[in-house]
Amino acid sequence: MTKTTRLQAPGMRQPWGAIMLLQATFVCGVVMTGQAGQRNGIDKLLNHFPGDHVLTLSERDSDARDFILKHFPRSNPSVVHADFDGDGHPDYAMLPRDNKSGTTKFVVLLRSGITQYKSVYELDVTPVSGEVYIRPLPIGSRVSQTEEIDTKDYPSPVQLSSTGIELTYFEKATVVYYWNKKNKKIEAVQTED
Repeated sequence: MTKTTRLQAPGMRQPWGAIMLLQATFVCGVVMTGQAGQRNGIDKLLNHFPGDHVLTLSERDSDARDFILKHFPRSNPSVVHADFDGDGHPDYAMLPRDNKSGTTKFVVLLRSGITQYKSVYELDVTPVSGEVYIRPLPIGSRVSQTEEIDTKDYPSPVQLSSTGIELTYFEKATVVYYWNKKNKKIEAVQTED
């Protein structure tokens, strides 16, 4: 093992403070640009849903809102931006809500071009919109159907080959949505009841 020694002229100080400040400024700029870019991307996606907005935290029930604020303070519980189909391009899952009717959906949009997205899954969650939130489930996660569901044959557990989406009905159920490469579609596994 070799040890590296730095030589420094007498009286010269390392500019660590300046370097750290420069790095912090760069990181903050990247994070802010990323958040602004994601916000701009969401606004463009909402063009597919005229008259809709992304379900806000204030539209959740008080218990669900408190839980989200405590456990997910830095993530948007209505949007997941990740590569769901494993093609290397980030996709979106979101909870758009109609401004007039209040209809709320869970939708998955896959990137089909440079700026185009195609809806590949849609579920009406209006009756439970105050209780739902979504978050990403990392590649490699193993998901299996809850034994609370009484079925004759339990499906085999699935190991995610791309990012999944966990849709949680606060204190009721959790369903994982993932891209099935063989069937080329989004499939679901209820993991908690």
